[in-house]
Amino acid sequence: MNGLIDETFHTVIKAGGMKERKKVPLIKEHNLAISVNGEQEFSLTCINDLLYEFVVGRLLTTGYILGIEDIKLISFDQSFENANAILRCDSKGKIPKHKMKNAAPIEWNREDIFELANDFSEGMPIHSVTQSTHSCLLAKGSTVLFSCEDIGRHNTVDKAVGYAVLNNINLAECTLYISGRIPVDMMQKVIFARIPVVVSKSVPTIDSVKLAKKYGVTLIAKAYPDQIEIFD
Repeated sequence: MNGLIDETFHTVIKAGGMKERKKVPLIKEHNLAISVNGEQEFSLTCINDLLYEFVVGRLLTTGYILGIEDIKLISFDQSFENANAILRCDSKGKIPKHKMKNAAPIEWNREDIFELANDFSEGMPIHSVTQSTHSCLLAKGSTVLFSCEDIGRHNTVDKAVGYAVLNNINLAECTLYISGRIPVDMMQKVIFARIPVVVSKSVPTIDSVKLAKKYGVTLIAKAYPDQIEIFD
């Protein structure tokens, strides 16, 4: 967490009018521009952590790549505020844009989901200090393979996907557990990554439920250690 958090002072005012001056830890925002073959494609706000994984994941969850083999080079400037991804081109010199495809269903069981919910309820280190991050777990069965935090819930998905790509983890065998809501653009990331099961502490939109059914993604929401809701 070193370098990700700073401290400032604020004033707490009670209902009765009593005031108290307190020191509070707050997370630092980091701006990142991502270029693809020299052309800027993304301007993002994140935390300055797992940036390489973030870039790789963002490329995959937006259809720029299918895997690590499509990346020639990713470089950052000294400030780590600008990244340039050099991707493989087709015979016409263009970057092929990939489409979403159906997820291959996998066997899952409620005991694994409840166990992951227990792990999730224990919290994450940055959130425990600042109360200002979203978090994400990447798991196979009940085994957590990776966890991360960021100020944006979409960013956590990108980082988890990027980690899997860089570490040769088959996302088609994984479950993704996230802290935030699941709107359509979040579900699209899951589908691009070919993740068959997505779990959220929060709720989906009706549009993301329809998209999950169309592409064969198992969607589980309001997931807690004692209850889950399955949109089947």
